[in-house]
Amino acid sequence: MRFSHAFAGILSLPLAACSLLLDTPLEEARDALAEQDYFAAQEHVLGALQDNARDVDALTLLAQIQLAMGQGGDALLTLDRLEEAGAEGEHLTLIRAEAMLQGGEAEEAFALLDGLASAESWRLRALAAAMEGDDDEATAHFIAGREAEGDKRKLFTAAASFHLNRGDADAARFAVGQAQQLAPDAIETLFVSARLAQLDGRPDLASRAYLAILERTPNDRPAMLGAIQELDKLGRVDVFEPLIERGRQAYPEDIEFIYLDASLLAFEGNWTAARDLLQQYETAVQSHDNARGLYAQSLLALGQYEQARALMAPLNRRFPNNAAYARVYARILLELGEHSQAASVITPILRGPDASEIDRDIAERARRG
Repeated sequence: MRFSHAFAGILSLPLAACSLLLDTPLEEARDALAEQDYFAAQEHVLGALQDNARDVDALTLLAQIQLAMGQGGDALLTLDRLEEAGAEGEHLTLIRAEAMLQGGEAEEAFALLDGLASAESWRLRALAAAMEGDDDEATAHFIAGREAEGDKRKLFTAAASFHLNRGDADAARFAVGQAQQLAPDAIETLFVSARLAQLDGRPDLASRAYLAILERTPNDRPAMLGAIQELDKLGRVDVFEPLIERGRQAYPEDIEFIYLDASLLAFEGNWTAARDLLQQYETAVQSHDNARGLYAQSLLALGQYEQARALMAPLNRRFPNNAAYARVYARILLELGEHSQAASVITPILRGPDASEIDRDIAERARRG
């Protein structure tokens, strides 16, 4: 009996110790923010604020989370609460400036940063300049930030995005490399790494980075679309098919995933199902060029030539040098017996770099009449 009591006492010690080590809601919020789980972070910090609505640390963290979620307007309201609580400091000025930028107030944000010299302040100046369309000034601010004090992780991912948005892989390369050194596992770093790999024509590296993002945030829309695009280049239907299904479940009305789902059906030769799916979302299809082109192609495959022409003719007029559009439109015209028109549609493609054996076959059929 004495032994059983002794063991009971020993076993109770770890439980008591654990109860003393449980994280507070604020600590859990910080941990979730560090893991870039913004929804969990927001839930935890709101729990902390239920206990004390004027807790400066909790309100500051809430503003940071709101910024990370792109909720600049909400962050400004939180900053007003912090001001009422008597909080001040450069870190709050930086949060306010970024919240203003998210609301499109570039001039106001720039003015707010006057006198600040941290790396973060230079990042925000650069973003303000880019928003105003002054790329040279934005570049100069990003460069100035390299020599400034403070955390530079956001500076380098922002600089990388700035150059990638302009298609300048060489300019982005240094910033991406720095971001990879400072925060290799951060979602922002993975994004710029993926985009640089895309510009470099490396679908293997790009898809790997996008898939790493999806391991952290499974329904991240840009990462899903990026991964599908790059995996398609690699012919990895086995990997991107489940991603299309996931996208359709997460974003059932999203025309991008509807188009991809229909593309997969067309790839499998199920033209009826592809047509029916696109027909179900016909209004959205009209404003999505590739979906509209696929809809026309499905109608062509099913012998509905006049309807196919009505969809394809405007696309060919707008994009006469698009080989895929011209190819489908010329085939529609051949089926309608309009051989000379089919020849005029496919001839510019034959002169271009995207000409294929299929195009030459279409041109020959048009010539024979």
